[in-house]
Amino acid sequence: MTKLANLNFRIARLRYQMKGVQSDIRLLTNAGLDCANASMRLRRMQADLLVLIAEREGLACPA
Repeated sequence: MTKLANLNFRIARLRYQMKGVQSDIRLLTNAGLDCANASMRLRRMQADLLVLIAEREGLACPA
């Protein structure tokens, strides 16, 4: 697997996992429960996603 394909796979997997966490947050909020842990996890995932996207862009457009 090339580096670009690996990055695309990791980005797709992370997006899939983020959808699950977003669903968890929705369920917790609707139940009136604390969703702080899930929201912190989602923020970390979003930061990881930005790093992966930046890395992919760096491969696609070498300076």
